[in-house]
Parts: sequence; C-alpha cells; structure tokens
Amino acid sequence: LLLTTLDASRPASMSDNPPLTPDRQPAPIHNEYFVLSRHGIYFSARSGSLKFEGKGQLYLSTLRVIFVSDGRGSMNAFDLPLATMRDEAFNQPIFGANNLTGTSAPLDGSSCHEDIKWKLAFNEGGVGTFLPLFFRLLTEMRAMLSQQQSGTIPTATAIPVATASEMLQVRTGAPCRGQLRHNHIFKPLV
Repeated sequence: LLLTTLDASRPASMSDNPPLTPDRQPAPIHNEYFVLSRHGIYFSARSGSLKFEGKGQLYLSTLRVIFVSDGRGSMNAFDLPLATMRDEAFNQPIFGANNLTGTSAPLDGSSCHEDIKWKLAFNEGGVGTFLPLFFRLLTEMRAMLSQQQSGTIPTATAIPVATASEMLQVRTGAPCRGQLRHNHIFKPLV
C-alpha cells in the first residue's frame, strides 16, 4: 500500500508537514509526476484530537494530493496519498465553495494515529479541470493496487508518465507543452 515511500532520501510516509523545496513546492518522490496545481485552496483535516487547517496551494501528482500552506495555519504542508484515500466525495454547497472531502488512513511516521478526515475547498475555482484528472488518477491507482494484490504486477510502481500525459491531452484538448517530467510542475493549457 505504501507507493509513496520509494525514495530513501525522503522520510517515509509523513502526511503532515512533508518536505518542501526551497521555493515551497512539494519535494518529489521517486517516479512521481506532477500533473497540475491550484491556488486559493482552503484545507482542513482532523485525525482524532489533531486538527490541521490552512489556506494555500494544492498539487496533484500521479501518487498524491499535496496541500502547501501559504504560511498561515497549523502546518506547512500535508500529503494525501491516492493509495490511502476512500469515501471521497465532491460537494457543491448552496453557500460556500465547491469542495472535495474524504478519508485517508494515517501513515507511519505521521503525528496522526487515527483515520484522517479531510476537506479541500476550491475558493477560487479550478475544480472543473482538477476533478476529472483527480478521479482518473485515483481510478488508475486503485486498478494498480488491485493488480498488485492479485499478483499481476510484482512491485509497487507509479502511474506511467504516458498515461498521465494522455489524460492531460484528452482533458485539455491540446497537446502538452513539452513532456510531463519528474521534478516538474506541469500546468495544462486551459
């Protein structure tokens, strides 16, 4: 289940306050490809008596959703691995921003010891591009986990870059600007 712990240079499985680069972007994990980012996000999470919240930027990769705080709030960043997500739901309240909610299992090395109930509110829009990519990546991850459990694939692997690139091209209707790369934040033409 721990597809996000493939890079020995990074502390394994840390969900709250994962490592960031000097320019405050998520430090990439081995075989991880960043698909898009969104600003204007309100994030909240609760695990037992622990509560995390903040405003900032969301990053979607082939392995996880990463929230990076703009400096205000109770944490710098938070990892939500696709492999641990369940009960995810898109909500369109009458009053308030569209949001995505769900539950994730706690990761080893995290301060969270109970299930994490989380919410990502899109205060400045951008959900129309995010959702199809998010649900496609989540579906791909679940299919890979299912194959892994059945013994069809031998070891934990990331979603192939060709699949991620194809998803972006289909969604945006335009060819990708360059290639989707490791260690690179790719913003689709929208």
